[in-house]
Amino acid sequence: MSYNPSYCWILALALGPFFTQRVRDPQRVPKTITQLYSYYIYNILKNHGREIERPRDVLLRVGQMAFRGVSGKKIVFTDGDLIKYNLQPSQFLSGFLMELLEREDSAQSVVYTFPHLTIQEFVAAVAQFLNPHPGDILKFLTEAHNTTDGRFEIFLRFVAGLSSPMTARGLVEFLGPFPHETTCRVIDWVKEEVKRQIGNTGITAGKRSLLNTLHYLFESQNRGLAQETLGSVETLSFSGMTLTPIDCAVLSHAIGLCDTIKHLDLGNCRIECEGIQRLGPGLHKCQELRLNNNKLGDSGVKLVSAALRNPECKIQRLGLWDVGLTDSGVEDLVSALSTNPSLTDLDLGSNSLTDRSVPALRRLILTLPSLKWIRLWWNRFSETGMKELRSLQEPRPGLMVDL
Repeated sequence: MSYNPSYCWILALALGPFFTQRVRDPQRVPKTITQLYSYYIYNILKNHGREIERPRDVLLRVGQMAFRGVSGKKIVFTDGDLIKYNLQPSQFLSGFLMELLEREDSAQSVVYTFPHLTIQEFVAAVAQFLNPHPGDILKFLTEAHNTTDGRFEIFLRFVAGLSSPMTARGLVEFLGPFPHETTCRVIDWVKEEVKRQIGNTGITAGKRSLLNTLHYLFESQNRGLAQETLGSVETLSFSGMTLTPIDCAVLSHAIGLCDTIKHLDLGNCRIECEGIQRLGPGLHKCQELRLNNNKLGDSGVKLVSAALRNPECKIQRLGLWDVGLTDSGVEDLVSALSTNPSLTDLDLGSNSLTDRSVPALRRLILTLPSLKWIRLWWNRFSETGMKELRSLQEPRPGLMVDL
């Protein structure tokens, strides 16, 4: 984010007052994107709300215009759009919209745009949430979720996030209470969507839909809702999808609230060290963990090792095929694995291990009685190294060393 000027500006306006306080309340540090944008809008309302009568009404009209823009993939608005929604340029409105000069032939005109598309999406979400007709929210949610081009993806996350009383608390001061009926309808909708998507991960589109619903759960920060919807899930597979660090944080949140997940397949998800760092807190809860074909490197594998050292680690099958592991990282991995009496299957194939790793692997094989299978294909062992590794099967009749 720090390399994006728009995000820097949003962060500064949203969090600036918090960091200038002498006594900081840790409870006010935003945990979700919805909370961050709530602080952003709160600070605009607090600093400019007195400059206009009925700021709530003005914000709702801005939100309606923003929603129509999101629906129509429109990010530039004209004076005609402002007139349509009974809006007039003002210092208050400038907190939401930027004025730009647009040249057309020899004439110039002023157009308006939100500082960032996510601000437009958030204001649109607030307007729909505060709609005086609560029944309409299900219509908006269903239509938006069924749109396949992604235009409503962030908007829906914001709506789900606004169902959290903690997230909406600051805005209530200026916008009034958020309708209880709408909150209940949004929570019920999220619940049904998660349940519907859980078994729909056979194709990439299904995996993406499930991940989006997990984002809704994360933004809602509703622990009871997450446990109710994920309480019976045993398998999560996102193999073949690209997962961002934020996606990884959302997955970690889901895993942390669910005690039933046995199989987690994140193979070929382009996860790097930062993603594994976000996932770390929940990895130890899985029985089968597949991280194959990710660019973890030794530093990323070290983070996996931290999960293996957790006294409550349940990992039995660990897939680290083609993750960039080298001799330098093996020692720490073996040390962590040696503390895990539940491990039965280990895949270290297609890495960059040489004969230098043989002593550590020997120690692992001879001291971990639970280990039944270890794959070491397509590494860089010499014939001598492979012969020594194969010989380790002799004192362990039930062990398969796959070279």
